[in-house]
Amino acid sequence: MSSLWIINKAGGLIFQSDKFVGTQKLTSNEALILAGTLHGVHAITTRLNPVQNTFNAGLETLEADNFKMTVLLTPTGIKFVLISSPWHPNPQAALQRAYECYADQVMKNPFYTPEMPIRVEGFDRAIEKIVTSV
Repeated sequence: MSSLWIINKAGGLIFQSDKFVGTQKLTSNEALILAGTLHGVHAITTRLNPVQNTFNAGLETLEADNFKMTVLLTPTGIKFVLISSPWHPNPQAALQRAYECYADQVMKNPFYTPEMPIRVEGFDRAIEKIVTSV
């Protein structure tokens, strides 16, 4: 089981790649609602900082019995979310690879408009490799 989401600064789901085996796939509406909810929870957790005047990246990992959710917040405010099995060895490295692919394949594409849904074939192929290797 693995899923990679990319959420823009406004909380919109701009990319989704799922590889679920034996479970029901989310509908596009459910994925949009969950991405918006996660964006809100992430915004709240950035404000929950017991130490004044220090940077807080907000929610980074959420672990449950059957899955682990890992969040990478980029300097531009884009969130990369990996939902994987709880025994995934290094979800942060997978998110970092996805972020590097995003920078190379999407942001350097002259036809891509920032904050809009990502429709770049090379990026789709690169993310497919990352998600299936999870």
